[in-house]
Amino acid sequence: MFITLGDFSPANFIETEEYVEFSVVALTATCIQRSYGELCFPEEVLKEAAGSLKEKPVLLDHNYSVGSIVGVVVDARYEESQKGIVARLRIPKLGHEKLIALIKMTPSPIQNVSIGAEVEVNKEKEGKFIVKALRPHELSLVLSGADPNAKRIAACKCSECIEEKLGTGNWWDDPDLREKAPSDYFLDPSSRRYPYKTWEGQISCERLKAAMSLAGLHGHRQIYDRAKKLYERHCKEEKE
Repeated sequence: MFITLGDFSPANFIETEEYVEFSVVALTATCIQRSYGELCFPEEVLKEAAGSLKEKPVLLDHNYSVGSIVGVVVDARYEESQKGIVARLRIPKLGHEKLIALIKMTPSPIQNVSIGAEVEVNKEKEGKFIVKALRPHELSLVLSGADPNAKRIAACKCSECIEEKLGTGNWWDDPDLREKAPSDYFLDPSSRRYPYKTWEGQISCERLKAAMSLAGLHGHRQIYDRAKKLYERHCKEEKE
């Protein structure tokens, strides 16, 4: 069975010289009406499947081909605040100038996303089908999604609102929190790049791995060496 649903918001929009990033609410714990009855997504199923959406391609209108890839899901997790899967999308600027311009418009004509996935279901009484397994294959930008509870992540104008609605788990994805973070939270303090600490000031092994990957990609050898040294010193258990 193939399903499509979801809604996205360019809240927490980040733009670099090479790409743009924004967060989306991809799928919530709800029931949607299908021709054969109601298809319901329990929270525990979404929690288990959320991580598997990471590194999946971002497509246009579920056209499952290499030529239709416009980006990638760089992070995905279940968020209690949204009662669903929240994903972080990255779209390169090269070749996607019109698409990015439409996404950045106010109001934007591109509002929805939709997960393409295989599902396993258990049939229950009163025409309800309960999903017991979800295997995402891609996430598409679409004109309309099926999840009635999917919604944009509200963009906040003050730090208190940001911390309340978005949390500080991924503070480096929010421009306001990024500016407020201490300079020693970054491997490159002068330009405030390569964050490697949690909001509480603890070293994050995941951020160090991300820093090594990006530094290696861009040829920033000193950053790579520092990140590697910190990772080997503080993340031995994870590495083993």
